[in-house]
Amino acid sequence: MRRAVIAVVTAATLALAGSAVADEVEDSISEALSAYRNKDYSAAKQALDYASQLVAQKNAEGLTSVLPAPLAGWTAQDAEAQDATSVIFGGIRAARTYEKGDINVRIQIMADSPLLATWMPMISNSAVAAAMGKMTKIGKQRALQTKDGQIIVVVNNRFLVMVDGSASMEEKMAYANAINFSHLESL
Repeated sequence: MRRAVIAVVTAATLALAGSAVADEVEDSISEALSAYRNKDYSAAKQALDYASQLVAQKNAEGLTSVLPAPLAGWTAQDAEAQDATSVIFGGIRAARTYEKGDINVRIQIMADSPLLATWMPMISNSAVAAAMGKMTKIGKQRALQTKDGQIIVVVNNRFLVMVDGSASMEEKMAYANAINFSHLESL
């Protein structure tokens, strides 16, 4: 009986916490609109910036859902999510490191980053890609295996996925193939 009560209270708390963030976004937007109507543009901008940060945090947390579970024999650190305020090159980012003994694989996913403008022409131009490494497929995604052992995938012209680490290319490819690209495309 006690467990059932604890489960109900926990579920209600989580539901309220989720709606509190949504309400906080809406409240901030309403605050911005009110400030704008009162010609207090500085306050309007601050409130909109805050709402934007909250939405970016939610987006960054969503990226972690596409990172795979550790493969057999591997362990994984907790996934990291960062919004635009903490990512050097803008956009949002999620990352996770996987370990087996003294080797590792690190997967990073960036979204809405200016870095995509750098990688898009390189991956789409076969001559440039050939100079950097070799093109391959991961599921239906085109990927670049760089000469220094990194795997780079651009998804929907919005997401930059990078897989690297000290593991063999075969192990990095296994992790790249374990990424939920279908879910990533839907974000």
